Amino acid sequence: MFQIGKTIVSEEILENDFVCNLNACKGACCVGGEYGAPLEESETDMLVNIFEDVRPYLRPEGIKAIEEQGAFVKGEDGEWETPLVNNNECAYVIFSLEGIAKCGLEQAHMDGA
Repeated sequence: MFQIGKTIVSEEILENDFVCNLNACKGACCVGGEYGAPLEESETDMLVNIFEDVRPYLRPEGIKAIEEQGAFVKGEDGEWETPLVNNNECAYVIFSLEGIAKCGLEQAHMDGA
């Protein structure tokens, strides 16, 4: 165990990989927050270049946010991030029939777009 501030953390966190359980969280990290997904500088041009390919996968409100804000934005901390829809969910988020939030970019990639 080690301490970060007032929090005690198990060393297991350093040894085990995190795996998202979408059935449990329903993709909450994509829909609730004040900031978009963090981006590396190298990913910014890629988002511009692939927008037309991923556009058919995105929701109308996500497309609108991207068209108004750009494929990426600079956050308050000066770092690149994805734009948000109404300061809430990521502009690239899509929802499965079960209501689970997923990444439209990832879905387009899996489909070969």
